[in-house]
Amino acid sequence: MGIVCELYRLPDSEIEELKKLNIDEAEVYLDEKFAWVDSDYHKQNDTVFSMDKGWDITRFLIQECDHSPGKILAKLNERFIKSIDVKLINKELETIGIEHLKNAYNQEKLIENYVYHAKYKIHWDYIDNWHLKLYKSGFKKASESNCGIAINYN
Repeated sequence: MGIVCELYRLPDSEIEELKKLNIDEAEVYLDEKFAWVDSDYHKQNDTVFSMDKGWDITRFLIQECDHSPGKILAKLNERFIKSIDVKLINKELETIGIEHLKNAYNQEKLIENYVYHAKYKIHWDYIDNWHLKLYKSGFKKASESNCGIAINYN
């Protein structure tokens, strides 16, 4: 199956509590509350935004397109992002489209940076309609509801 990535929308207060835990404890919490389909907070495309193997390529290319003064999209490498940064990330994501990602694409650079699945052929429709869309919708939903984002890998 490979490594999948999920974005979880949750309040800043929960982000703060998760930051206090070691990573294994935080992952158990996220798995129990969000990842499992029957869990308390699992609402697909509302509190949970699930991406499969193309998430890392998309994340890397999104970051290559970051024109914000403080390079806010570097926060996509963090596990827990508070609402103030979610709003800034959302604003920057709104400016990025599939053509930007295509223009930023450099397979050698992806491989050099150990991007997951970098050796495989890119299917741009898949990146656009699945991964870019989910990054954007997850951060938009969190921004609109004044929430943070936790990023979990399975």
